Amino acid sequence: MLTLQPAAVPRPSFWSRDAAYKITRDETEIGRIDLFASPRENADAHIHIQRRTFEAHILITGRSRWAHVPSRWVMRLEGQDLHSAVWESGKTWVTDAEEGSERLRLRRSTFGGSIAIEREHDQTQLGDIKWLRARLVPRPIPRRLELATSLGLPETLEVFLLWIAVADDFRNPG
Repeated sequence: MLTLQPAAVPRPSFWSRDAAYKITRDETEIGRIDLFASPRENADAHIHIQRRTFEAHILITGRSRWAHVPSRWVMRLEGQDLHSAVWESGKTWVTDAEEGSERLRLRRSTFGGSIAIEREHDQTQLGDIKWLRARLVPRPIPRRLELATSLGLPETLEVFLLWIAVADDFRNPG
């Protein structure tokens, strides 16, 4: 099970609302996501997974509407698109089909902030992404984001799905 927990921002600033998350699998840290309030080096986020660095971009593809701005969310490695998704509506993203996999739909619930992971063609639920509350006992753990799925997804795709969830939360606080 993959989780994201808040981490310290590398260069905190009063002027910038940046955020950072450590990526853990079975309580072992495997990477980090750094989100930027204003894009740095043309990236909205840097994702580090086991000595590899990915850039994450949100590319505007249409005109602003009431609930959302049509956009394409991309994770790149060395300038090549690795994973991408299209923001269909204020609550829905659809990933692009990749070699050996199918298109997935991420659907945010109206209440609670959880996101269902579904097959695009038949809407069968395959897992979910949800925020878990902080707890103090038996040991303190901060509020965190957890991805649980019945599919054997590649690790980079799992992290991409988590990035979509935290980047959306980061862009739309409250």
